[in-house]
Amino acid sequence: MNQEQPTIAPICQTRSYINDFSFTNQDEETVTNGDLAGDYWVANMVFTRCPTVCNLMTSNMASSQADLQNKGLEIPIVSFTVDQTFDDPEQLRSYGENYNADFKSWHFLQEDIEAFTQESFAAVIEEDPEANDTIHSTQHYLIDPNGKVFRQYNGMDTDTASIAEDIEAVQEDDSQNI
Repeated sequence: MNQEQPTIAPICQTRSYINDFSFTNQDEETVTNGDLAGDYWVANMVFTRCPTVCNLMTSNMASSQADLQNKGLEIPIVSFTVDQTFDDPEQLRSYGENYNADFKSWHFLQEDIEAFTQESFAAVIEEDPEANDTIHSTQHYLIDPNGKVFRQYNGMDTDTASIAEDIEAVQEDDSQNI
């Protein structure tokens, strides 16, 4: 394999690898990091009763999924809930349905992710009881086929086309470097 630098340079503060995980999705199926290995995939953190940022972030992720599908890219999307106590698989399925998530490629995962999030994304999860909220990352993360956090995007930005454009570019680079 040719080790040339990709045209799309990694832009991410963490540049860390995703820790091994085995979490339950909205269909009560186990999803692991091994299931995603070898593919680019996009991740974020949300929770279904979020009073602030999650609705916009999830709407933007749904737009990203549509952008990816419109380009013919079958890219897995993973939304990790930061409220594993309330967000059971049934709740996560209902939440995803509200955003017309295509569950063939979008997993809403439930598990205690506090340590996982800190180690994998250099992000914190912190309860804010006064606001009845949980503080968490608002980034959307692009993870490369080796499990490395490759890029991050502002999950609050409604211009979602850059994720699909970046994936298309890095996949093209990858195919030329084989």
